[in-house]
Amino acid sequence: MKWSRISFRKRMLIIMTLSGLVELLILVAAGFVYVKHSQEKEMGEKALGVASFLAKSPYVQSVISNSDTKHQQRFRDLTTMIGAAFIVIGDKQGIRLIHPIDERLGLPMKGGDNIRALTNGEAYISFAQGSLGHSVRGKTAVFDDDGNIIGVVSVGYLIDRLQDRVEPFLAFLLAMALLVVIANAIISNYVSRRFQRAILGFEPEEIGRLYVELDVTMSTLKEGILGIDARGNLRSINKSACDILGINKEKSLNKPLSKVIPDSDLSVVLETGETDTDIDIFLNNKRLIANRSPIVVDGVVVGAVSSFRLRDEINVLSEQLSQTKAYAEMLRSQTHEHRNKLNSISGMVQMGELEAVQKLIGQETAHYQSLIEFLRETIREPLIAGMLLGKTERARELGLELSVEEGSRLETLPERINPSDVVTIIGNLIDNAFDATMSAIGEKDFIQSSRREIEVSVSDYGSEIILEVSDQGVGLPRDISGEQLLEKGISTKASQNRGVGLHLVNQLTLKYFGQLEMSDNKEFGTRMTVYLPKEEQR
Repeated sequence: MKWSRISFRKRMLIIMTLSGLVELLILVAAGFVYVKHSQEKEMGEKALGVASFLAKSPYVQSVISNSDTKHQQRFRDLTTMIGAAFIVIGDKQGIRLIHPIDERLGLPMKGGDNIRALTNGEAYISFAQGSLGHSVRGKTAVFDDDGNIIGVVSVGYLIDRLQDRVEPFLAFLLAMALLVVIANAIISNYVSRRFQRAILGFEPEEIGRLYVELDVTMSTLKEGILGIDARGNLRSINKSACDILGINKEKSLNKPLSKVIPDSDLSVVLETGETDTDIDIFLNNKRLIANRSPIVVDGVVVGAVSSFRLRDEINVLSEQLSQTKAYAEMLRSQTHEHRNKLNSISGMVQMGELEAVQKLIGQETAHYQSLIEFLRETIREPLIAGMLLGKTERARELGLELSVEEGSRLETLPERINPSDVVTIIGNLIDNAFDATMSAIGEKDFIQSSRREIEVSVSDYGSEIILEVSDQGVGLPRDISGEQLLEKGISTKASQNRGVGLHLVNQLTLKYFGQLEMSDNKEFGTRMTVYLPKEEQR
């Protein structure tokens, strides 16, 4: 069975149990070795103490001096009394005079560890294999009254007997180790359950796969995304965010966001715990539209994430939509107007009024020709001229009159000003003028014809391009301030999806470091003026 097929909880249980068992076995072995060594050392010191005591005894000195072997039982009783394995006394040549076994009396002492005592007169502990087995021994030299070495006393304890004393302790350690392993298994099972619950029941392989999928997904998003932890450190950022902000991912991760992007105030979300939608921010000299949201786990804010795009990209999309809408309205207005004219012409032809037909066609041709010629001479940007022509037709369809001031003039725009931006600005201002005028008409069944007029002025004299639209409508609202009117979603109209036009006009004006002025006309309506510098402002 493959390891990956075992659940994460069982893997943790096996690993923790086996690791605990190995650790305990190491501790048991170390404890056993330590106890055994301590026992051997203790017995060796005890044997050396007894040997030193006997070496100083006149009785032992007499036994060695007289080579007396008659007192074996006395030393055997002493051996039993102190729990030793043997007491052996030898003369200067290492010949046994006292030994637990009679048959071995008069034979040389075994072990090869008598030299230090018989030659140097030392007292020491040694480990050697004797005739009775492997033992720990206390050896000391025996001196006569003149200080001469006359023999050696050896007291020993068999290693096997010491091991028999340690084995019960080893059994106790193994039993305790087994109990600890069982307890560790129970605790490991509980901890592994809690841990897997904390990672939502995912297996390690699934977490790795999800991480790779998330990383690939974030890398393919055109929108920039970055996230911080509770301490404000940058924990994640995708490729688009790095490209937009011009930062290096490897050098920025796990560092405070305030150091990576000093202008960022994303940490405020950690304190407030509130979500921000479509806010304007300025980071690393880039104007952005951002959404920010806190990361909440068990009711605690543990981080924050922000997604953003360049505001220019949003403006481009809005401009494209606005242009498409303008073209659609122009075509619809022209189609509707031409259909009415064609119906009229068809009826007059059927009635035989050919002169009236020629007159109507001439009037229409002259009207369009004069308007087109005027716009061609006045407005040098075809995109803007076409938009004004379309808006004029739209005004006629609504029963309004849109006129371009005679003194208007617009030369080719500087390279820094995009004609489509100007189209968006004028188009939205004209649409607002249409709405304001129609609202005024709706409030009264009859309205003066002069109040149906909407005037547009375009000029580029001096260092600024001036765009102005005035109407005779309901005027500026009294319950909403000018700053509020420029906010996205704020509108005097009750219908949804409004409040975008003025916001977009203001954003494009700020893009070119221009100025938007809103004022009331002398009698009725509103005058909206936009100033766009021709030269780039620093």
